[in-house]
Amino acid sequence: MLITQIDSGLFKVEIPDWQIQIFHKLGKELKAILSDGNSHLTTRLFPAAYQSDSKANTEYELLTHEDLRQSHLSSIKLLAEISTYSEVSESTLIEIMQGINILRLVLGERLEINDENNEEPTEFREDEDDYNLWLLFHLLGEILSNIIDSINP
Repeated sequence: MLITQIDSGLFKVEIPDWQIQIFHKLGKELKAILSDGNSHLTTRLFPAAYQSDSKANTEYELLTHEDLRQSHLSSIKLLAEISTYSEVSESTLIEIMQGINILRLVLGERLEINDENNEEPTEFREDEDDYNLWLLFHLLGEILSNIIDSINP
């Protein structure tokens, strides 16, 4: 993804077709996972607000879960429409970034990548089943970095 700031608050976005296809495929899979509602893959998308108080956390989930789920679905929808954008506002670029981050969080959960500890990062060999997902995880990280650098030059 190539992002060029046109003027203050407006960006030109050029996305290769293969990246658009990745966004569409992963977005479609995530939409199904969010619709199911019982997947462990969404753990990072709906984090616990109160680690040591299950009652407070349950109340928090009741208040926020549906709004957060709708926000995630909205971000996925934006990624599905990404090929229609050639120029976007900074706020739309931030929404695109949020959608890509959601995809990356789910991939991280699927790959069991844990950034919370000080262990060496998980790596996969080319002959392993999840190698391509691991590459996608890193690609999405690079795209996120590119977006952040574009917003904050």
